[in-house]
Amino acid sequence: MTMKSLSLIAAIVSFFSFFPAPAFSADSSAIEAVRSKQVLDDTDFKTIDDFVVKAVAEILITEDFSSISNIRALIVANSASTQPNQTQYAEQFSKSAQNHISAALSKAESMTPADHSFKLVTNLLMLTDALADVRLADVALKYVDSKNKVIQYWAVHCVTNPEITEKLNSPKAIDNARQVIRRLDEVTATSGPDTLGLIASFAGSIKIAEGEALLLKVADRRIASYADWSVEQELVDGRILRILSDKMISSSASKEAVGKRFGQLLSYVFQRYLKGGEILYADQKEQLVSVLVDTEQSCLSKIIGKPRFDIKRAIESGDASALQKEHNNLLGDETKAGELNLNYGKDASGTSITHPLVLAAPPAEAK
Repeated sequence: MTMKSLSLIAAIVSFFSFFPAPAFSADSSAIEAVRSKQVLDDTDFKTIDDFVVKAVAEILITEDFSSISNIRALIVANSASTQPNQTQYAEQFSKSAQNHISAALSKAESMTPADHSFKLVTNLLMLTDALADVRLADVALKYVDSKNKVIQYWAVHCVTNPEITEKLNSPKAIDNARQVIRRLDEVTATSGPDTLGLIASFAGSIKIAEGEALLLKVADRRIASYADWSVEQELVDGRILRILSDKMISSSASKEAVGKRFGQLLSYVFQRYLKGGEILYADQKEQLVSVLVDTEQSCLSKIIGKPRFDIKRAIESGDASALQKEHNNLLGDETKAGELNLNYGKDASGTSITHPLVLAAPPAEAK
C-alpha cells in the first residue's frame, strides 16, 4: 500500500484554484439587464442562450487554465434572475446550460493532448456542480463511472452536493433521486475513498428507502477493504460511521442492518490500529486515532446517552489492553455481547452472532 496522506479533493482544489486570474473577456452587460426584468420575451431568451454558449465556449478555447475559475464564477453569478419568483429566467438558463455544457463536454473529451482534455472536462463538471441544477444531473451522470478518479469525483459531487440532495428530496423529484441512486450503486464497487464519502453522505440524506440500501453498500465496501488490509484514507470512515450512527438513533426501517455495519466497521478500525503495529505509516495511525476519538464523542456518546472518553484515554495512555477492553465492552467478543447489543448476523445453526468478525493478521507487504 502506498502512502496517500493528501486526499483527492485537496489535490484537485490546489490544482484548479488559487491563481491570479484575468477577467472574463465576454461582455456580460446584456445578460445583467435581462436578469433585472420582471417578464421576459423571445429576445431575452436569446440573450440568455447567447451568454451561456459564449461563456462555455470560452472555457474550451482558454489556454490559461488559471483563468477558468473566473469564467465559471461569472456563469454561476448570472444563473439566476435578480427578481423574486422569476421562473422564466431560471428555466431558460437551465435549458441553455444543459445543452451547451453537454455539447462542450463531448467536444472536450475528443481534444488533445489527453491532459488538456482532462482539465477541460474537469472544469466543466466543476461548473455543473456549482450551478446545482437538478436538470443538469443527466450531464454529470454520464461521467460517474469514469476511469479517471478526478473526473469521477467531480461527476459524483455534481449529483450529491447538499443543494442537489435537498432538491432531490422533493416529492416531485423522486424519479430523479432514484435515477441518481441507481447510477451511484453501479459505481460503488470501483469508487475511491473520497468518492465513497460523497456517496455515503448523499445516501444518508436522501429520504427514500433506496438511499439506505446504498449506504449499507458503501459501508460493506469499506468493511471489505479493512478485511483484506487494502483500505486507504481511513479518515473517510469517521464520516461513514457518523451517518450510520444517525440512522441507528433514528427510526430507520433497517436499524439492525445499519447497526451491524456500524459495529463491524468500527471494530475493524479498532483492530487495524491495534494490529497494525509497524506496518502502518504514522499518518495512517493518526487517521485511525481521529476516527476512534471522533466516533466516541460524536456517535457513541449519543447512542449510549452519556459522554464517553474511555477510548480517548486508552489511546493517550498507550494502553493497548485497555483499548481492546473498550472494544470488547462496546462491540462484544466471543464471550459476551457488547454494550451496544448489536446483532452481527447468524451462524450456521441460526443462532445470532453478538460479536464482530476478527481482523486477520496483516500481510507482510501491507504497506
